[in-house]
Amino acid sequence: MVAKTIINTSFIMKRNLNIKTLVLQLFSLFVVLWTTQSCETKDKEYLGELSPYIALEDVRALHKGKEIKLDKSALSGASTIYGVVISDHSEGNMPEGTIILQQWKRNRLRGMALYVGKEASNYLPGDSIVVNIENTTLKRNGYLVIEGLNTSNITKVSNVNTIKIINATASAIKSTPQNYEGTLVRVLGGQMYPKPEADEVFVGNKLMINGADTLNIVTQKTASFAQSSVPRNITVSGIMLGSSLDASSNYSIYPRYKTDILDVSDPEVPEYIGSSPVIITGFLPDASGSDGNYEYIQLKANVDINFKEVPFSLVTSTNAGSVLHSAGWASGGTRTYKFNLTSGSVKKGEYFYVGGHQMRINGANSTKIDNANWIRFINYGTNTGDGFGDKSSGLMPNSGNAGGIAVFIGTNVSEQSIPIDVIFYGGNGTASIISEDKTLGYRIGNTDLYSQFSIETGDLTPFFSMGNGNNDFRFPHQSKESLDSGTGIFYKLGGKFDINTRKWIEPRNATIISMSKESVLSDIETGEGITIQE
Repeated sequence: MVAKTIINTSFIMKRNLNIKTLVLQLFSLFVVLWTTQSCETKDKEYLGELSPYIALEDVRALHKGKEIKLDKSALSGASTIYGVVISDHSEGNMPEGTIILQQWKRNRLRGMALYVGKEASNYLPGDSIVVNIENTTLKRNGYLVIEGLNTSNITKVSNVNTIKIINATASAIKSTPQNYEGTLVRVLGGQMYPKPEADEVFVGNKLMINGADTLNIVTQKTASFAQSSVPRNITVSGIMLGSSLDASSNYSIYPRYKTDILDVSDPEVPEYIGSSPVIITGFLPDASGSDGNYEYIQLKANVDINFKEVPFSLVTSTNAGSVLHSAGWASGGTRTYKFNLTSGSVKKGEYFYVGGHQMRINGANSTKIDNANWIRFINYGTNTGDGFGDKSSGLMPNSGNAGGIAVFIGTNVSEQSIPIDVIFYGGNGTASIISEDKTLGYRIGNTDLYSQFSIETGDLTPFFSMGNGNNDFRFPHQSKESLDSGTGIFYKLGGKFDINTRKWIEPRNATIISMSKESVLSDIETGEGITIQE
């Protein structure tokens, strides 16, 4: 079903055809070409030609707990996989004889281990390869691996300059390990557990706490960095695999190089920083329209701070449901989200901001406030937090159980970390917030609204919402239902703070600002209801 139409333009010009005739001939050409393409497409569909290629994600899905023979029947007629090599045997910390291949397809990253024997070390990071996997075996040996391969199965196509690496959290890896196994990941800010001894080195299997979950860092005896000392806190990059060193754990990272392990232990805090160096003065939990990437927190500095020299962090929490968030601020996952404040600076008495990357005052199409001092912003709709916190459409609740905001000196937040400032707002439910025996929950510091001990009894009261008037304060939710369309809710947290003694003279109270798309920065930084520093 092939048709051809040829228009002789010179003939047209010689005959001096008018414009109408030319248009008609061009239209005829379009109709014939469309018909030809349609017929050819139908012919191809009718022939039913199958692609020889199959995605790594689809190969992984074939494994149902038992090893499987990879023939054309199992592979739906395919025989070949492709991707980019991410393994590197040069520093001795890869599973012996194994190539790790990762593939970016369908807008996501997936990986697979290939066992080829001693020739595996000849394949280097960035090698783009095509692999015939017909008549091989897919099995799990701590991690999914294709066995029965040799170099005759592999064709090197090229070498790429950029290898994708994705930030991941222990919570995300634990909940969906199949999405990360065999890929290159980076986990930001983990606490080594137990606390390393002075002479402890990396060789073996080390446990890292990230948020409320844990990961193994696997360092083989052959690794060039096996005898490197273990810091208190690290950011680690490497290939995520199951661990053959510890059969009880399936979530392990194999660093490839010594530089894949970064010491991010917090520095000593200079004396001039003092108590309450930063206070929370406002927040936007409910923007006009969607909250995604528009929520933000307003803060004030009580001392000059260079965040590169003295890092801080800010954590938001949302507490829907009745499942206890047992690691408090470090729970991570869908429960808490962390921003690391590690660059930029602020002067004493100045405002600064942390939040979504849109940097608008009240949701989409509202006034841009990117001229404010934004110390940290994240596209939290698509990115995980700095160390913990899953991507989210909203970091602060608009109803239900209380949500919270806490500020910490340093970037390493654990269940034991105590915030330098903290506020909560919302409902009175406590099942997800504090344990019945009052031994686990969200820790508080000594602020204008909360106290670590009872003034009346002297008993320790280290958690939010302990009952009987102990740390039960929360600002109420404000609903937008009764407000005009396009309105957003900003909480001004006004009070009086003595900047010399670093103590609250008057506690904070909430002034609710109903903002429009045309609101400007001065609406939330000046006027009634702001925090006064004296």
